[in-house]
Amino acid sequence: MNRPSPIAEVNVETLKLLLQVAWADDTLDPKEREAVAKLGPAWGVPEETMTMLLKHLDMGKPLPQPNLSLLRQHRAVVLAAAEWFVGVDGVIDETEKEFLTTVGEMLGH
Repeated sequence: MNRPSPIAEVNVETLKLLLQVAWADDTLDPKEREAVAKLGPAWGVPEETMTMLLKHLDMGKPLPQPNLSLLRQHRAVVLAAAEWFVGVDGVIDETEKEFLTTVGEMLGH
């Protein structure tokens, strides 16, 4: 998946949204975790931010909420990233489909 934006903050917030997508079915598939771990550096997410996000994932802690007002300004690339991400584990279940619909509504799609 290509970097959603040349703006680092948009990429961080998009990654936070993808973390929400990863947990939409209450299961973190190892492929989802691996994708997040690879996307962060590829998207220019600072190492300390990646460490914190992966720690939240690994410990099952509540995930930081993405800045939706910022993501709304970049809705097309954010939705494309979310749609791509739900298929990372090879399974797209109803919960994930519903979550994508909700994300689209939150972003004004």
